[in-house]
Amino acid sequence: MHIKMSKQDLIDFEKRIADRFDNGEMPYLVHLSGGNEDQLIYIFRDIKEGDYIFSTHRSHYHYLLCGGSPDDLENKILNGKSMFVFDRKLNFFSSSIVAATPSIAAGVAWALKRKGSQKKVWCFIGDGAEEEGHFYEAVSYVQGWNLPCTFIIEDNDRSVSSSKKERRGEAPDFSWPSCVRRYSYVPTYPHGGTGTHGWLKFKKEACLCDMPVKQSSELPQDLPSVLDLKYMEAVKKSMEMLAKDCNAIFIGYNVKYGSAYGALKDIPEAQRLETPLAENLMAGLAMGMSLEGLSPVLFFERHEFVLNAMDAIANTLDIIDCISDGQFTMPVIIKAVAGGIKPFYAGLTHTRNLTELFRISVTFPVYEPKTPEQVLYAYELAKNATTPVMISEQKNMY
Repeated sequence: MHIKMSKQDLIDFEKRIADRFDNGEMPYLVHLSGGNEDQLIYIFRDIKEGDYIFSTHRSHYHYLLCGGSPDDLENKILNGKSMFVFDRKLNFFSSSIVAATPSIAAGVAWALKRKGSQKKVWCFIGDGAEEEGHFYEAVSYVQGWNLPCTFIIEDNDRSVSSSKKERRGEAPDFSWPSCVRRYSYVPTYPHGGTGTHGWLKFKKEACLCDMPVKQSSELPQDLPSVLDLKYMEAVKKSMEMLAKDCNAIFIGYNVKYGSAYGALKDIPEAQRLETPLAENLMAGLAMGMSLEGLSPVLFFERHEFVLNAMDAIANTLDIIDCISDGQFTMPVIIKAVAGGIKPFYAGLTHTRNLTELFRISVTFPVYEPKTPEQVLYAYELAKNATTPVMISEQKNMY
């Protein structure tokens, strides 16, 4: 990539933001970059136009080095978007949730490899984020399947204010495979703000973000009856309807051998992706694939297992359209089964119906079809939706 910003340009930009912050012009949390100019300029020479860049809450330098407009970035920061810098034209994606992006990056990389694309994915995280299990899951998957994704640990020996020794004791740095790079640096600024406490005197009130509009989860009760159609048959028929789209990918564990309780029995194997036992990774893979135009159907064989993926679902999938100002959308279909008590009872960890909990937690539709006709109708709605949709199936009705 042709680097348009010099080291001094980067330093001067961030100093201007720091001064405006101390001047009370932005009543928002700001994480300033600094101290790693040389390392990033070197890394970005390998990044090509069109590659995906997944950044963190400390994203200013990344955005500027990939060709982002300094004026646009300054405007974003002044309007509370320092932790939410997105640019679809540059395939630039950031997240203020620690370790939220590695699994999404893996999903994009999987889609790029499937397409035979020459594009690559670059995912930046801090040394605090590498302690998250989410990071291990994504690294293991990328390395195992040789996906075009590089993770870069920006090691400033700080998680907010605590050092690695304070967090990990005498444990050495983690040993990661070849898809992970690390560089170390001493940061110019503290975790948040500038350290001068100038931010205590803001000149204006913060403009709060609007929440996504809560969508209806109601299904019609008076749908035309389909003669002799059983609930499980309707589920299977719906899966076959979705699979007619060659971009549909059915993601989860037990989609290959268990066939999702038989619902995917006649779906081509090339459209079924068996995953590790890592629900948050599964969700991230689906989200990343959707960014490359695929149509993921994310399968959870028990409602309880969805809880392991709620970080990805609630903190990114549900609100990405809102926090990215509509630049990124992820129309993922979630197929979640409320476990039944037949043919055997598996206990409270496998049989609860958590539909109402999911409805409270997200704003996209969570449909709970109770008839075969409602199953067909719900999946037709999901296929045509531009937002995520969850279908809560009832195993007792299989």
